Amino acid sequence: MLPSNLLRARISQGKIQPMYALFDPNTLRLVNTITDFFSSNIGKKKKEILLKIKLLEDKEFDFKLVRGFLKLIERRCVFEADSIINPVEARMQVFEEGSKKRLEALVNRNQIINNVAIKINVKTEELEKALFCDIDDELILKKYEPIEPKKLVKQYNLSLIQTLIFKSLRMKFFSSSNWKEIFRSIKKLGLIYSIERVDEKSVVTVEGPLSLLKMTDRYGTTLAKIVPIIVSADEWWIQAEVLSNKKSKIYQFESDSKISEIISESYSEILSGKIYDSSLEERFANDFNSYNSSWLLKREPELLSVGEHVMIPDFSFERRGVKVYLEIVGFWTQEYLERKIRKLEQLRNVSMIVAIDENLGCSKIKNFKGPLIIFKKKVPIKPIIEYLKNIESIIIDRELKLLQNIKLKLTKDVENIDEVANEYNMSVESIREKFRRDDIKDYRIIGDQFISKSKLNNLEKKIDELTNATLPDYETKIESLGFKNTIELLEALGYTIEWINLDPNNTIIKKRR
Repeated sequence: MLPSNLLRARISQGKIQPMYALFDPNTLRLVNTITDFFSSNIGKKKKEILLKIKLLEDKEFDFKLVRGFLKLIERRCVFEADSIINPVEARMQVFEEGSKKRLEALVNRNQIINNVAIKINVKTEELEKALFCDIDDELILKKYEPIEPKKLVKQYNLSLIQTLIFKSLRMKFFSSSNWKEIFRSIKKLGLIYSIERVDEKSVVTVEGPLSLLKMTDRYGTTLAKIVPIIVSADEWWIQAEVLSNKKSKIYQFESDSKISEIISESYSEILSGKIYDSSLEERFANDFNSYNSSWLLKREPELLSVGEHVMIPDFSFERRGVKVYLEIVGFWTQEYLERKIRKLEQLRNVSMIVAIDENLGCSKIKNFKGPLIIFKKKVPIKPIIEYLKNIESIIIDRELKLLQNIKLKLTKDVENIDEVANEYNMSVESIREKFRRDDIKDYRIIGDQFISKSKLNNLEKKIDELTNATLPDYETKIESLGFKNTIELLEALGYTIEWINLDPNNTIIKKRR
């Protein structure tokens, strides 16, 4: 976030929009120049560096833009007083010595400095230097953490949004993910919020600092802290009512994920940045993804409305518009379990799998009406896959009913099944089953392709010409003719493959009689 006097924004027709910095040559040149001033002036006084940067304002750049970048870069710097003597103690010693005598002339001041220097056993020059070396302008740049120009521009643009939100009456937002991080922060920061369902999405309204009667600056700062978490999602939008300082007029601010490429996507400074809350979740995700299921696994997918509260499942499995949620109940307190049970009991029209650690010994949750998996040490994959397969069969039955009065049209000699499925907006499994039911005699399914029998006959003649060839030879020939699935094709055409070892070059291809 930036100081409000550095906010660059446009106001038009009751709306306010930040003047974002872009990745144009002039902006990147400005950023490079500023960062170079810091990286090449380690050991210099702060006022010397700032004086050089001020020249940029006087030339061609908006001073708010320059000082905005400067503010962000300063946060990456370490400035320290350059003195072997503590400046505060040095001033106290001098003031105490001066109070003993009337400071009437320069010679008296010099005498006081000399007396104190002798008293504390330092040189006069060192004492003079220490007296005011901790003033901001006199601080010395000791360390600077470099940053890539584009990353700094993104941080600047994010800071503009945060600065606007700082002066808001209220903020509404939607995020496609990161809900657990968002609500962990909302609760930790003590923000006041409400939730509603809009167009099948959970929309959160957070009261802004200017809607409250006290502690507005502190509350505004905490509200701005959740913005980086929101905008790090793949899809998001923010709406806020912003109060103008000068005219006390309310302006509407709106932004969404279309600008994600020009704003910072990192929120590691807000939270720890862990992907999973526990090793239990991480192990499950790795195990499921290694199974190579057709279901897409998402962590903490979205909010589920549960009465006056919300629930954020640990995972969702998504396929063909169908969602199945998974809640893992690990090692928690009895109070937590009771709250969890109440929420689960209020869920309506939601497919929820609950996995519970058998060590919890909670009899109440075992009465949960949905699929329940009792596990020890790790969440088993097999029962979840079996449940999802049952859901798949329901999806396929539903799609086959839609295809009931439709005849599959295959016009090419070779067609990929997934492309045909996309054309009909159906799953691959449904198209396979539809092909079988329609009993299309002119084609065969080989691997993941529909191939006409006439094309297969031509292919068979071509590859019959190969003699003393190994598997890579057949693969090259088959691919050159526009086919995939070499092994399946060979087997479909009556060939056998003998493996001498694991090397494909040491294979014997024979045609069955």
